[in-house]
Amino acid sequence: MRMRPIIGMTACQEDQKIYKTNNTYVRAVLRAGGVPVLLPVGGRPEDCGRLAAMVDGLLIPGGLDVATQFFGEEPVKEVTCIDRVQDTFELELIRQAAALGKPMLAICRGLQVVNVAFGGTLYQDIPTQCPQAMGHRQETASRSEEYHTVDILPGTALAAALGEGPLLTNSYHHQAVKDLAPGFIVSARAKDGIIEAIEDRNGSILGVQWHPECMEERHPRFRQLFTAFVARAAGEG
Repeated sequence: MRMRPIIGMTACQEDQKIYKTNNTYVRAVLRAGGVPVLLPVGGRPEDCGRLAAMVDGLLIPGGLDVATQFFGEEPVKEVTCIDRVQDTFELELIRQAAALGKPMLAICRGLQVVNVAFGGTLYQDIPTQCPQAMGHRQETASRSEEYHTVDILPGTALAAALGEGPLLTNSYHHQAVKDLAPGFIVSARAKDGIIEAIEDRNGSILGVQWHPECMEERHPRFRQLFTAFVARAAGEG
């Protein structure tokens, strides 16, 4: 019987009392055949190598803004919710997991952290710094509701999982990739040019700017993203 791969998921700290992650991530990994394990942020960065070695794949979820110090900028006033402890931990965990060749799926903030981890930069606030951009932060719709279209580029790992061409997604972000990290390619863009998905050149690290974990129950196509990720973690991709 095949062993189900262990998928590490970072859990953020809330009110300095509890660690948490949304149950939609857990359910999506379970449905795809993985075994989710929470990795509380705030541990010692020097332990990240051991943590990365313990898991078969790493999921970096959504969350707060990325502190601008990590990509060499001063913050605009719209950047208000940050956690440098979480940033430091996740940045090191991502680098250690990459060094070990562990597959990664990064979602929303997770994509942004991956880009910064490998030398990229971010638009700190899309409405301020990209005034021509369309809406990227739906406020009232259910998180399973489709909001805007992204175009998936052919020949990418994302296209292999979801198919190429237009795809309607949800959207809950005000930051985005500005300068793409070396060694990565763009695998999807919104109609306004904002980068919506990135991946490394062998497709082992994949990041999407939307929240597929909130859509995969109502829109089963998005489940294929988790299925492909868990398969890579199991050594089948």
